[in-house]
Amino acid sequence: MNVIFMFFYNLLWGVVYIIMFPYTIFKRITSSFEWRERMGVYSFNSSQDEKCIWIHGASLGEITAASQLAMRIREKFPKKRIVISSMTVSGKERAMKIIKGINNFVLLPFDFFPLIRNAIRRINPDTLILIETEIWPTLIFLCRRRGVKIVLANGRLSDKTFKRYLRLRYMSQQLFNQIDVIFSQSNGEAHKFLRLGMSKTKVRVTGSLKSDNSHPEILTKELLSIPSHKSVIVAGSVRKGEEEIIIKVFKSVKEELNETFLIIAPRHLNRVSEIENILRRENLRYMKRTEKSSYNGETVLILDTMGELRSVYSVADIAFVGGTLLPYGGHNLIEPAYFGVPILFGPYINNTRETAKELLESDSAISIKNGKDFKEVIKYLLNHPSRRKKMGENSRNYLKQKRGVVDNYIKSLEENAII
Repeated sequence: MNVIFMFFYNLLWGVVYIIMFPYTIFKRITSSFEWRERMGVYSFNSSQDEKCIWIHGASLGEITAASQLAMRIREKFPKKRIVISSMTVSGKERAMKIIKGINNFVLLPFDFFPLIRNAIRRINPDTLILIETEIWPTLIFLCRRRGVKIVLANGRLSDKTFKRYLRLRYMSQQLFNQIDVIFSQSNGEAHKFLRLGMSKTKVRVTGSLKSDNSHPEILTKELLSIPSHKSVIVAGSVRKGEEEIIIKVFKSVKEELNETFLIIAPRHLNRVSEIENILRRENLRYMKRTEKSSYNGETVLILDTMGELRSVYSVADIAFVGGTLLPYGGHNLIEPAYFGVPILFGPYINNTRETAKELLESDSAISIKNGKDFKEVIKYLLNHPSRRKKMGENSRNYLKQKRGVVDNYIKSLEENAII
């Protein structure tokens, strides 16, 4: 990669760090352990140990996607040291919970030369596996200089990010060609990397790691304090602006079909208080997952926990995947399929376009245009249980056909001498 580019990129990080200095001091006092890891200072130092495989994902979604791959690598290479890193504390905690038998879990430092250098020295990798969109120039540059083999797994670029890279195609080409192999989620994603100048020999289409996620826990309505006779709509990964649409649609549906229950799971937990405000304005009784243990006439459950959504889909009669009613680009559409649940999503599916197309073609999902359309589809499915059942069977079969992605990864990594 162009050294001049790296100089100015890190100079910008240096300016940011100076501006953030008072905040840095505050965080060092209030969250000293977390902040040490942000500086690339870990509780271990493996600089003199055998080199390891380093797997990095941004947060909950990417860590969950990588979980099966990480555990399969551990099984295949039991003597190999493995380190998992995340950008967020919640991602790190999720990794520690679901990925067993791994040596170390850490936070990735800011992408600033001295901090990343500290992290690389202590982790001492010979292979770096980045998940989805975790493309950090300094991390890639320094790993390449140390001879570390670099993989982008489950690779994808949002349309917005792709256009940004395309405007800087010369720099993007240099950046991406430092990566040894890109495993893209789909043909469409592979085409984006090729347009950015990535060598054809380095791009593989392997499918989504999310198809091979570890099996989620099965919950029951009783465990969630929901009466067994209620029809449950789960609205998962809901974003700002979507909450009010969904809640108003649910209220309208409930006026006609009284035995209906809504579970709403915000993408970000800082939205919980606003969801409560909307529910109070709409005069809907609700409970929160972290506070309520018994049913008392509520009609809505707010899922205010992290990492539980995949399991909550097990009680759904209908699942809506958020980030799709408004222009956010969409989230993981296939999570409900594991439990054979019919899937609904809105028109904004830029981040998961090919999966959406496949789900529609397999009659596993329905695309809705707006709130009015959402209401009509919900009413239709609730009134036609045989249709729901058929769509659910189709979604489960769709997911079964997608299995085996992790096996393909392991095979390709070995064939390319990555691990």
